[in-house]
Amino acid sequence: MSERIVIISDTHLGRPHAAAASARALRPLWDGADRFIVNGDTAEVHHPSHWCEAAKETMQLFDLCETDDVQLTLLSGNHDPYISDIRHLHLARGIIFVTHGDVLHPAVAPWSPAAGRIHRAYQNGLEQLEDGDRETLEARLQLAQHASHEEWKHLHELKREASRSTMFNMIIRPWAVAKVVWYWRIVPRLASEFIKQHAPEAQFAIIGHTHRPGVWTCRGRTIINTGSFGFPGTPRAVVLEGRELKVVRIEWRGEQYELGTHALARYELPEPVDSVAAETESARPAASVPKTRPGSDRPSVPAI
Repeated sequence: MSERIVIISDTHLGRPHAAAASARALRPLWDGADRFIVNGDTAEVHHPSHWCEAAKETMQLFDLCETDDVQLTLLSGNHDPYISDIRHLHLARGIIFVTHGDVLHPAVAPWSPAAGRIHRAYQNGLEQLEDGDRETLEARLQLAQHASHEEWKHLHELKREASRSTMFNMIIRPWAVAKVVWYWRIVPRLASEFIKQHAPEAQFAIIGHTHRPGVWTCRGRTIINTGSFGFPGTPRAVVLEGRELKVVRIEWRGEQYELGTHALARYELPEPVDSVAAETESARPAASVPKTRPGSDRPSVPAI
């Protein structure tokens, strides 16, 4: 039986600006889908000014998907590193590799004012691993998760750094703009190299994180970035059904988001995406976390 999967990223729920309006506004995106995947940075659970609203919106997202009988899967990102222990997915028998994208650089977000601190946390974690474990997929993903959390541990630094992350303050910090543009340019290559090493069977990589939507062919692989509901505010969705993968715009219509009717890119898959297809994920859900439906793990209270 053919399964319909919709993948988005970087909703940043709970933030009053540069974010998706609400969980309810996202509801039309999973209409007719069997599974809805948010590929990292679902909610601003890292920030003391936002985490209450972020937690409320996250629970609302689960409630709505459960009501609609849609399986919800959250992957963790650098803004919500422990909202989920799912760090990556292999879909369509490994042909499609999904991860947020924070794993592609040891500083996680090299344009960030906290990049130096994040990089040091990553390196410190790396040094604690045995030589043979340092380059495994699981180690790389967990190191990025650990380093991302380190960014938000220093609350006295957090508000000051977050206040410098507005578009205006980026403009008055030309070096930050230059780093963003530089990183945007190299991300397709970094993603291609990463999956060559860690998921060599994958022909497609679906990422988010950088907020720059696009589709690139790099070294024989297709790299898809679904963008963000924050700046620059041009989110995309990947829709998987049967043997088809397509990329569509997410459009704001009235008080809600809807999938665009025109495919920006369309590919035929050699393997179908269905409920029988082999799929693996780096998930270690706590036994005490209640499930909504199989595969949907609500975050525990400490996680949000």
